[in-house]
Amino acid sequence: MMTYERNNRTYELQMAQNPVRARMCGFGEKDRRPMDPPPILKLIVRNEDGTLADVSQMDVNFYMVIADIYSADRTTPCTLVANPAMAPQTTTLIPNTVEPAMSVMSLANSNLMASRNLTGSTVASGNLLFNLENEPGVYFVFQDISVRSEGIFTLKFSFTLPPTPDGPPSSVMATVFSEQFTIFSAKRFPGMTESTPLSKCFARQGIKIPIRKEPRISRAKRMAGGMALDGQERRGSSAGGEGGSSGILLSNQDREMISESDDDDDGQG
Repeated sequence: MMTYERNNRTYELQMAQNPVRARMCGFGEKDRRPMDPPPILKLIVRNEDGTLADVSQMDVNFYMVIADIYSADRTTPCTLVANPAMAPQTTTLIPNTVEPAMSVMSLANSNLMASRNLTGSTVASGNLLFNLENEPGVYFVFQDISVRSEGIFTLKFSFTLPPTPDGPPSSVMATVFSEQFTIFSAKRFPGMTESTPLSKCFARQGIKIPIRKEPRISRAKRMAGGMALDGQERRGSSAGGEGGSSGILLSNQDREMISESDDDDDGQG
């Protein structure tokens, strides 16, 4: 984490909510697989004497945070990924699972075509929001960023101030890394989790965060669970005679979880 000073104030970025997992998205522009939960950052502003600045008096809409993707150990940018749709037929494509992100130099020395590994809304503007303790703060919400390659990564976030008319151009004033998160293939993705209290809190204040009341299981797990339950029903009905009174039946809650689990991680692509 790095902090800088400008206008007799210091700026510090903190991770208010770390992403945990997501399903890898495709190379189409409309394919979105949002991170779960969405990354949320908080900006801490201090006056010259170290006291907290009054953020309610700031025009935070012009504040920006930029996201970039790095390796799990935070040392290597993973900005680019080989695009199989753009690879020449004579080229042996490096699988994304082996080398998910490549440097600009390695791509320049190969016949591979590249796309950005991190896609979607990779820039977020500031919002004055109240947290779970009803305290005001400056927050940046990344509810629409996706990753194209499978693997374990971190995100680097950089905060910038708008340039002043008679001052220096916009520059990075604070940076912070997220915790590690995992990007799964479609077959391995375990599904979306229940929305966090912080996500629900900000959604009530007008931030466009998709809210889920219950965890969403993946299609593979849903199908496997349904087949197992169906087999149990048949065996139970057979053991229970004509009326099947001793059969193992699905509860209403189980049926609702299976029928209502078509969230955006299954409905796209």
